[in-house]
Amino acid sequence: EKLRTAAPDVCFQMLLRGANAVGYTSYPDNLVYAFCKQAYESGIDIFRVFDSLNYTGNMELGIKAAVAAGGFVEAAICYTGDVTNISAD
Repeated sequence: EKLRTAAPDVCFQMLLRGANAVGYTSYPDNLVYAFCKQAYESGIDIFRVFDSLNYTGNMELGIKAAVAAGGFVEAAICYTGDVTNISAD
């Protein structure tokens, strides 16, 4: 909240692990909604939502919760690998 006061014209963003919020386990829907509401009220503008397995079902909860809080959502797909290696399996 101090950063928001110091930089009112800067968009703050965070990563949101879909149904996992910012943890490594799935949380109840109401907790994810409450977390996003608190994050938005504390100054987060952009919620970058992803799922480590790219399972859109898990991303859906985070997206809906961030939108309900008033945030702007950037849904993200994860990719790990060497895209420059054409001989990779």
